Amino acid sequence: MNVIKRYWNKWTEQEERIFEKALKEFGKDFQAISELMKTRSYRQVRSHYYNSREQDKRKQCQDNKQYQLICYDTV
Repeated sequence: MNVIKRYWNKWTEQEERIFEKALKEFGKDFQAISELMKTRSYRQVRSHYYNSREQDKRKQCQDNKQYQLICYDTV
C-alpha cells in the first residue's frame, strides 16, 4: 500500500496575519477563510487551525512549570 504524503509550504507572516484576522471575523468557517486568503485551500486552513492550537497548548504547558504534570496528561 502506497501512502501519499502532501507537503505544503510554510505559512508566511502575511498569511498568518490574514489567518488570525479572518479567524476573528469568521470563526471556524474555514471555507470563508480560504476564499479570503486565496493562497490556501480549505484543507490547509483547517489543518493549520488545529495544528496551531495544539502547538499553543504545548507551549502553554511548557511555559507553566507549576502545572507541567497536569498539562502532559491532557496533551
